[in-house]
Amino acid sequence: MSVTYFRDTDTDPMGSRPHPAMALLENHWQSLRHGQNTPARADVDPAAIDKALSWTFILHRVAPGVARIRIAGQNLHDVLRMDPRGMPISAFFDADDRSTLSVHVESVFSDPALIMIPLHRPAALLRPEVQGALLLMPLTDHLGEVTRAIGALVTDRSLGQRHRVQINGHLPMRYEPLSMYSAKAPVKQKGPSDMRSALRLVVNNG
Repeated sequence: MSVTYFRDTDTDPMGSRPHPAMALLENHWQSLRHGQNTPARADVDPAAIDKALSWTFILHRVAPGVARIRIAGQNLHDVLRMDPRGMPISAFFDADDRSTLSVHVESVFSDPALIMIPLHRPAALLRPEVQGALLLMPLTDHLGEVTRAIGALVTDRSLGQRHRVQINGHLPMRYEPLSMYSAKAPVKQKGPSDMRSALRLVVNNG
């Protein structure tokens, strides 16, 4: 399993440990799952992810590969230097990367899958390099359909109004479909009435 690491500050996304906001958010999402089930949007508890809320957003799938931001933490306002609510998540990305992002976003809903994408913004004259990561995890709506996603976008500094992030193709992307975890399956014993469940955990080491 590929993991995005961060240094010893909460805003430096390419160092020695997982970013605490993303770790907290994923732990909460995982705690809401049962077997292969996708957690429900209604089950997300803001109090349980209080320390990650400033980086967190909720997406609503409005078309294949297109998801709009419905809720956004304060740090996302600061990164983009505008209110991102109502905007597609692609608003944070360079135009050249938006078609690739669209494929990944659709995978979150259609597979469904957890995805973490490494990000960067190359350095330029009088502008330091920006590094970061995007985490996306599927959620179901009130009808049980996978049309929502919770996630976090972390960068080590503001992008500015005229600048957007790029997908960092030099680092591995994390992709974990929920189907990689086997559901509980009945195992036959001595007779048809003697059944029990076995849970097998499959770990992606790629």
